[in-house]
Amino acid sequence: MLDRRKALACACGFALPGALFAAPVKRPGAPGILKLGQSTALSGPNGAVGRQFRDAANGWFEQSNAEGGLKIELITLDDGGVVERATTNAKLLTSSHGAQAFFGFAGPGANREGMQAAQAENVPFIAPVSGMDVLRQKGNANVYLLRAGHRDEIRQIVRHTSSIGMSRIGLLFEYESAGWEIRDSFAQAAEVAKLESNVSASVSRGSADVTAAVPALVGGNPHAIVLAANTSASAAFVRAARKAGFGGTFYTVSTVGGQALVEQLGPLAVGISVAQVVPFPWNGGTAISREFLAFCSERKIAPDFASMEGYVAARWLTEALKRAKARDVGPGVIEAALEKMPPLNLGGFPLAFSAETRSASTFVELTVVSSALKFLK
Repeated sequence: MLDRRKALACACGFALPGALFAAPVKRPGAPGILKLGQSTALSGPNGAVGRQFRDAANGWFEQSNAEGGLKIELITLDDGGVVERATTNAKLLTSSHGAQAFFGFAGPGANREGMQAAQAENVPFIAPVSGMDVLRQKGNANVYLLRAGHRDEIRQIVRHTSSIGMSRIGLLFEYESAGWEIRDSFAQAAEVAKLESNVSASVSRGSADVTAAVPALVGGNPHAIVLAANTSASAAFVRAARKAGFGGTFYTVSTVGGQALVEQLGPLAVGISVAQVVPFPWNGGTAISREFLAFCSERKIAPDFASMEGYVAARWLTEALKRAKARDVGPGVIEAALEKMPPLNLGGFPLAFSAETRSASTFVELTVVSSALKFLK
């Protein structure tokens, strides 16, 4: 019975009492197979983003595996955006599932706990879906970021708004470490842009209660409000702010999940500007977009920015391993493959890993939701 209970606990992404504190047992992977572990929200407020990223990454790994060489297996556990479940998952991925690297962790809590677990287990932490500054420190020798950071996104948004005459900007953020970083980045960018006013208001971590935040931000009569809370809170804020008479423009950081926001808001999403950190998926004029759309069509995957990020992250990793001629995964093989890979042009999307920022890209582009509820550049 105990063995069955353990198996059920692992399958659900939970641990039995005491399991979290047992010494982790790292299991070597089978020869020629790389096991990647992922903790992300497949359910809850940001579940759509996690599923889209996972499905695209899995699809690319399956396609790459069919071509021969090192096989890659992605093991994904649902944390629902709950920090405690992410902590459990990170331990289970190495101790029970034999993960040799972490890949595509999403959410502030999951990434914070995942990075710490990766450091403790001495495994690489690859392509986290996060803009957190704490991941982008030179001392994080095992962190390999694909995307630009929240600081880059906020800087781009504030630069854009000030360039078109908007001088009063508000910010909605989530009251936790990543949200505090965004708040501080916003204040710094506002100072550089010499904005007339900038006001910030928060929601509790994982909450969609915007009762206090709406009057705090709308009352200042801002030209624009930047959304940097979870998807459900951001959607709730848009509804309540419009009802309260706010007629300005909404901007969001990429981790809000633009497509999920559109699905929750419907026509209320029209005109919202969303920062993106990967190429525009539907641009037939770029090779990366054409390749991605063909991939999505073949794999029956919905093309959007979250699935584009999963696709690009998976291609980046497989290309690094291919160029390193990796046939097996020994100590330091993945790290060396990513760090030593020369600049890569992925269908017109340049990637060049920097040891200083631990990131391969600083790309940020603003998109807008059209009346047809589609994204436009």
